[in-house]
Amino acid sequence: MITYLSRIRVNFFLIRTSILNRRLSTVAINDNEDYSLSTIMTDSVQVKEGKANIRLPEGAVFYNPAQVFNRDLSVACLRLVSKYHHENECKRIKKTDPNAACVSFDELPAGVRQENGLKIAEALSATGLRSIRYAREIPGIDTIYANDIDAGAVESIKQNIELNDVKHLVQASHDDAMNLLYSHRKSDNQFHVVDLDPYGTPGQFLDGAVQCIKKNGVICVTATDMASLCGNNPHSCYSKYGSIPLHEPFCHEFALRMILYALHLQAARYDRIIEPLLCMSIDFYVRLFVRISYGSAKAQSQLGDIATVYNCTYCSSFFFQRYGQASLDERERLLNINFRLFSYAYRDRMLSMLYVVKEELPDPLYFDNGKLARVMHTHIPQNKAIKSALLNAGYRVSTSHARQDSIKTNAPHHVIWDIMRAFAEQSSTKRASTERLNTESPYYRLLTKPSTIQVDFTEHPDWESEARKNKLIRFMGNPHARWGPIGKAVAKKKRSSEDNDSIQNKKQTKSDEDSPTEEVL
Repeated sequence: MITYLSRIRVNFFLIRTSILNRRLSTVAINDNEDYSLSTIMTDSVQVKEGKANIRLPEGAVFYNPAQVFNRDLSVACLRLVSKYHHENECKRIKKTDPNAACVSFDELPAGVRQENGLKIAEALSATGLRSIRYAREIPGIDTIYANDIDAGAVESIKQNIELNDVKHLVQASHDDAMNLLYSHRKSDNQFHVVDLDPYGTPGQFLDGAVQCIKKNGVICVTATDMASLCGNNPHSCYSKYGSIPLHEPFCHEFALRMILYALHLQAARYDRIIEPLLCMSIDFYVRLFVRISYGSAKAQSQLGDIATVYNCTYCSSFFFQRYGQASLDERERLLNINFRLFSYAYRDRMLSMLYVVKEELPDPLYFDNGKLARVMHTHIPQNKAIKSALLNAGYRVSTSHARQDSIKTNAPHHVIWDIMRAFAEQSSTKRASTERLNTESPYYRLLTKPSTIQVDFTEHPDWESEARKNKLIRFMGNPHARWGPIGKAVAKKKRSSEDNDSIQNKKQTKSDEDSPTEEVL
């Protein structure tokens, strides 16, 4: 079916997506704290990041500065997870013994083992940097498993554990990631947090992560295979996530929803429910924090969150057809996050992105101003004009964190095209008369369709978001050139003295062959 669709031109493209009318992120931000930036120092063999100081294997590609934001965000989110876990443990203790003393989370020191604290698994640890940062920066931790299948990486993890003095918190594990996850499926041996940060797709690890997570535990997922997720390779994406991607301006949000859909399918098999806490598209990857709850009734009710998406290949309009209607009354609880963003290198960027996420509407997917203008053969409208027109018509509107010139709204699509038609009519862009157009073309139909609303471009007082009013830089450029993914980690093999002698002899032989003889001179 996929091959057939790729060989013909179709007006609509069929795909399954994941969470329909739920927020990708349920976050409220309180930034009334004192902040200080951490120092990132790197050289060929040593890295200082946050409160961790690690040594890298010589000649190996194990460290990418572009992922510092990922780790900073993970530390901030897991501090909250640890706080909630500690508060629940205190409630449990006080139920059995009302006179028992329980220290508040704010008084817990980081770097000290907490009995009955968080049990964390980093399945693909490489140098152990992330695990060491968790150990040194997050209070309330019991044990962290820093696992890797590569023997050289495990040796590096052990050295870095010694260097940072976290042997009491971090255990080096030399195992296949799936073996580690599947060996912790029993309820008394499960993890509170599973962190998956693979090179490429996390698809093959989702089943093990779902099975080894405790009730109300959190799975942290990173995916860097954005070429597949954004539509360049639909066959590969379908085999990994069970969905066909759309190569549209909203592809980055669509990528998040496809991963959530894949995670939902794995969780539903074991009567478990996914609850997205924070899901973001960042640079060249996506990062998701998802809570896993238990309950067969709720797992079955999530059928109402799944939909088939119909997408027009000409104008990028999209429509949803639900798989079912949830009969369970779900009352979502807002996750209040008080981000204490001290000692984070990317504090400003974290705040900016989190504010955009906070303001983002829960409605799935979005339009792109540039694509709307191209369809209507006109210049790109300002965000102020489009947002004001939507607000004046009585609809909500926001931007998406995944794209700068995005329009996310609850307005019907015909309202969007009414506004774009009115904008094109009053613009100075020259267009061909309707008599010269092909009457069967989508452009002709959009252009000649009667308007359903009275479009008003008068500036609305609420068109500007709070982040913009506070002058937060919401979409920052790359810090330096060549900012992005790096090659897969490959440890350089050390040469023996015999190999070095052999290479020297070969070089000498080559030099003798290339040197001119007396006869030639």
